[in-house]
Amino acid sequence: MDHLRNVGEMCRRTVAESARNLDDAEILKNVAYIIGATHDLGKATGFFQEYLRETDEKRRRALRSRDVTKHGLLSSLFTYAIVREHLRKRGCEMPGALPLVSFIAVRRHHGDLTNALDEISAIYAERERVLSVIEEQVSSLDRNECAQIFNALLGGVVEIDLDSLLDHILRDALKDLRGEKPLVRNLGRRNDVLPYFVAQLLYSALLDADKTDAGLEGVDLGRVNIPPDLVDRYREARGFSERRDGINGMRNEIYHDAVSRISGWDLNERIISLNVPTGTGKTLTSLAMALRLRRRLMNERGVMPRIVYALPFLSIIDQTCDVFEDVLESAGIRADSSVLLKHHHLSDITYTKGDEEFESDVSLLLMEGWNSEIVVTTFWQLFHTIFSNRNRRLRKFNRIANSIIIMDEVQAVPHRYWHLLHDSLKMLCEKFNSYLILVTATQPLIFSEESGEIREAVSDKERYFRALNRVELRPMIDAPMSLEEFEALLEGEIHNNPEKDFLIVLNTIRSARNVYSAIKALDLRDTELFYLSTHVVPRDRRDRIRRIRDERGGRRKITVSTQLIEAGVDIDADIVFRDLAPLDSINQVAGRCNRNLSKGRGRVSVVILRDERRELCRYIYDGFLISKTLDILRSCGECIEEREILELNSRYFRVVRSGMSDETSRRCMSMLSGLEFGDLGESFRLIEEDEPRVDVFVETDERASDVWQAYRDLRSERDLWERRRRYLRLRNALSDYMISLPRRLAADLVVENQGTGYISMDELPHYYDPETGFRVEDAGEGSMII
Repeated sequence: MDHLRNVGEMCRRTVAESARNLDDAEILKNVAYIIGATHDLGKATGFFQEYLRETDEKRRRALRSRDVTKHGLLSSLFTYAIVREHLRKRGCEMPGALPLVSFIAVRRHHGDLTNALDEISAIYAERERVLSVIEEQVSSLDRNECAQIFNALLGGVVEIDLDSLLDHILRDALKDLRGEKPLVRNLGRRNDVLPYFVAQLLYSALLDADKTDAGLEGVDLGRVNIPPDLVDRYREARGFSERRDGINGMRNEIYHDAVSRISGWDLNERIISLNVPTGTGKTLTSLAMALRLRRRLMNERGVMPRIVYALPFLSIIDQTCDVFEDVLESAGIRADSSVLLKHHHLSDITYTKGDEEFESDVSLLLMEGWNSEIVVTTFWQLFHTIFSNRNRRLRKFNRIANSIIIMDEVQAVPHRYWHLLHDSLKMLCEKFNSYLILVTATQPLIFSEESGEIREAVSDKERYFRALNRVELRPMIDAPMSLEEFEALLEGEIHNNPEKDFLIVLNTIRSARNVYSAIKALDLRDTELFYLSTHVVPRDRRDRIRRIRDERGGRRKITVSTQLIEAGVDIDADIVFRDLAPLDSINQVAGRCNRNLSKGRGRVSVVILRDERRELCRYIYDGFLISKTLDILRSCGECIEEREILELNSRYFRVVRSGMSDETSRRCMSMLSGLEFGDLGESFRLIEEDEPRVDVFVETDERASDVWQAYRDLRSERDLWERRRRYLRLRNALSDYMISLPRRLAADLVVENQGTGYISMDELPHYYDPETGFRVEDAGEGSMII
């Protein structure tokens, strides 16, 4: 009973924090408590108790596999009946699907969600067998004991007569459940997405409470207060606030403009745009805004939102976390996991609080529940939580509700999802107590400033864009050129600019490798040459980015890269060449040019490269986006100054919004409103894979050899829980040497029974080049994207 009460109370608290803007929020809190307090009724059956008492492992497995031992369906029908009765007595105006979503939450709390209509149909199709199982389970209950337990648990929320309730379940529950079908179909026809988000919140609250109470007993989950002026202190300590000239003066002006306005911000305006030029300190400014907003919400509304900082690419997660850690520790705040958490699918499974480091299984529970004040994560984690049916992903949905979400480089979201994100993020902000800060130099038109959906963080963003003229953009797009022609152009530029740093960003891995080889063959003096692509193991990529970023003075640097360098990577070059891409991608690469206004004006040249079949950009990007980019660039003449780029972006996003297809978003919205959890989970793809892929481990050094051997040793571990713990401890080290390749190229490398490819140190000369990564000598361009 203690577990049920604990889970119920935790569910109630979670929903109370997140649903205060909803009508009938009090009733939703009660429903959350009922779900938590009743989710394990089925464990009271004699069959489940027999399973618990059994000590022989073989006999336990046999007992567990029996239908009468499984507790989910009886528990969910019990919850469903109580919620229906509670709502009937209270005359609730909340979404009419509440009993159904309560049923689904309990039914699937040990698995993934399925479509609501499919869930009902599957049960009703086997109603005779289902009723037979339920009758046996109900007969095995100690009704007196159950009545005492649930009267004690539910007293004050809803009065129940257990005998009548169980009789009703046996007689009418399946018929009642089938009667929910017209309601679900009607939701779909009305495009009402509120029940979907209510369902996700209730399901997430139950998952989180259940796992927390069962797996985190004794762990201090207390919240940590962070000073709102934390970034101010950091900037003072680093001397940033004293700088008044050039780009540093503008960084200070933008910072104070945006941060000072938070004190008078209307808290009912929940979507904020920090749209300022690249290289002007958006990361620190947005964090300072979020901390001040958080303090106002604590003081004025009694809530303490977490800060979720989401980025599009793994390559900039570490960089951002390092900055935040430095900010915290400069103010004497220990940046342990309870304060700052890095979370993505390759995160090191280590959670620390104070001097304590938790075991890997406990660390995983804490990390997957986003138990931290500031969570730095990826767009993938954020959106594949909001639009998902997966148990493990949805557990943290309740942390997105009632949070301050910072989306950095928001222009990286595919335009096919703009409509979906508009409606969903607006719903989270308006109904579930969230705030959204969109950070970018190239603001996509997901939200409308004209209609008041979004407000600018700074008082006059146009002034900041007009004031900077660090870069000129030169479209060299009269005709496509071959790689050979491009290499000849580069050779002349490199020789004519011996003191300039170069960045060359290409659309395909093959073209990047060929250009790198051509530049290397020039045998340049006093030049350090770097190559970056996802065919290079992550450990080496990170090291190269650090060297490009940190090495000042000395030899000039030439970097050849695929698109992974585009957004957020804090490197600087004097001259940039970019193979044609959508305009927002071009602008992001332009942001790597002359960031600090240190050498006059930088230059970004856009070219169109082709092979014998077509332009290389056509292998990678949507033809609609490419055509609109060409239309805009061709209307601008031979040279575009940086001060013109804001208007260029606005024109581009206007034509994209007016001409783009909403089909993908509308299909997903239909799934949301129809409670098609399973179909949505399968359909939503933030990253589209061109073909099936396989992870390949590359044994590039002695450390990699030790890591691979430890991975192989896991196979001999018979204890499944110990094997899992050892894998979690090893996962981050494995990822340092893992690259993702098209399955057709890596099929011969896959290790039997493991599903993972492997290139040994002895095989490196045949499969892997230490400079350019995986060798693909005869693959087509289509397989060579980043």
